[in-house]
Amino acid sequence: MEVPLEVISWLRRKYPKPKVDPEWLSQCFEYVVTELNPSSMDETNRHVQTQLLASDLRDSMLPGTGAPSNIAELDNAFLAGPVLVQILAITDIGHSAFSLQTTRQTRIDKADLAGLAEAEGDSEEEDANRIPKYPRGMLRFELSDGSQTFPAIEYRRIKDLELGVTPLGYKVILSFSLALSS
Repeated sequence: MEVPLEVISWLRRKYPKPKVDPEWLSQCFEYVVTELNPSSMDETNRHVQTQLLASDLRDSMLPGTGAPSNIAELDNAFLAGPVLVQILAITDIGHSAFSLQTTRQTRIDKADLAGLAEAEGDSEEEDANRIPKYPRGMLRFELSDGSQTFPAIEYRRIKDLELGVTPLGYKVILSFSLALSS
């Protein structure tokens, strides 16, 4: 099914890098039109965007059209956004591995206990079994534009990203210049 130029143009404006794979977009558009029956072009665009953000960028983007191909080799360079990337891995480098592992194990144990308390209907123990958050320091990421993977570190807290809450595959738009140094 041919994708209207209006949808293609909207996607190019919203997500200029990397470029959306035309074959993926055609299949996505066909699904949106036949299965979701949008009533307007805005609704169609929202559905296509939802599908894009739920997809793995390796499947929906053209290789080599996002971040520079030599991004891992760049030193003291600036990258200009916007570039759509997905989070492949996330960890906190501001806390020890032991601290993170202890919190992880506590979260697993509390989740198990919370499930039991919920099954028994015991609301008094809910507060005692509240699942703790991971300690928050500085996050390190493995990011991908769909064809290459590169490391990143937040130098200022990004409040919407949280270890244990932010799912892998979460999409982020790098919409500013990044200073790279090795």
